[in-house]
Amino acid sequence: MTTRIKPDEQRKQQIRAAATRCFVRRGFAATRLLDIAREAGLSKGGVYFHYRAKEALFHDILEAQFAALQARWDAEQDTDQPADRALHTLVLTHLQTLEQSPDEARFCNLMLAMASQNPEFREKFDHSLAAMRTRYADILCRGGFAGDPAVLARAVIALIYGVAAQSAADGQAALPLTAEQTAELAVRLARGPA
Repeated sequence: MTTRIKPDEQRKQQIRAAATRCFVRRGFAATRLLDIAREAGLSKGGVYFHYRAKEALFHDILEAQFAALQARWDAEQDTDQPADRALHTLVLTHLQTLEQSPDEARFCNLMLAMASQNPEFREKFDHSLAAMRTRYADILCRGGFAGDPAVLARAVIALIYGVAAQSAADGQAALPLTAEQTAELAVRLARGPA
């Protein structure tokens, strides 16, 4: 059985994809709803019907990206897997998204910048980080790692976002390490000195 996406949701996906491209190309402040409408091949009214302001659109993009990330994490969860393998798989899943889509890597960098400038975005981002920390800490609590799982979870997330941030220096938004290399590094970091 196939699931049909309602036309309204399809239109919103089209607008979110166009807005993401505009935000990463021009920045949040410089992007106007008219720019997004042109990128989406719609009238300004077509965008305005769904999103009255670019802030609402940005929030919707954040929600959609976090929901997609959460869905990938939930799909990858295997409690029978050894903790080091589960950690590797989760980091790999997290970074493959950025590796496969340069716009997502660029958007990640924009999201980090926006969080420092806007309290509302910061709150959403903090909520996302808290969920990530919990997910990573749950794996790290299963044992075989050196140190406090909550601290290690923060370190692993810092590694992931540090790798993602370095993609800003590359014209193609390529990550400086592959997802596989970063996942292996995260497991070594969590295990502690050999």
